[in-house]
Amino acid sequence: MQSQKLHRLELEVMKVVWQLGNATVNDVRDALKQSLAYTSVATTLSHLEKKGFLTHDVDGRTYVYRPLIQENEVSQSMLGDLLERLFDGSVERLVNTLLETREISPEELERLRESIVTYREENGDG
Repeated sequence: MQSQKLHRLELEVMKVVWQLGNATVNDVRDALKQSLAYTSVATTLSHLEKKGFLTHDVDGRTYVYRPLIQENEVSQSMLGDLLERLFDGSVERLVNTLLETREISPEELERLRESIVTYREENGDG
């Protein structure tokens, strides 16, 4: 499978396309939090298409982009890469770092606990 790494702007653009389902350059430009030139957004969409993340249909003279890869596929790939490069594959180190650097609400902690219990039950480790 191709590398599913995205640079910051590419990821922001993909998030817009995932959210909208399909999008034109202007749709993406309007949705981005930063002001970018039309050509910058068009170039980014074109690169994403060349990398296999997007495809497009033509509506009149307008390209309408749609995702070829689901958001969770990219998230898992990028997280796996981060886990290997930064934490030597240790999920425990990753989670401990998150707990040390981010404020986590009691509700989030409870959902995490429930996720761990469910994971253990589903994997015969409970």
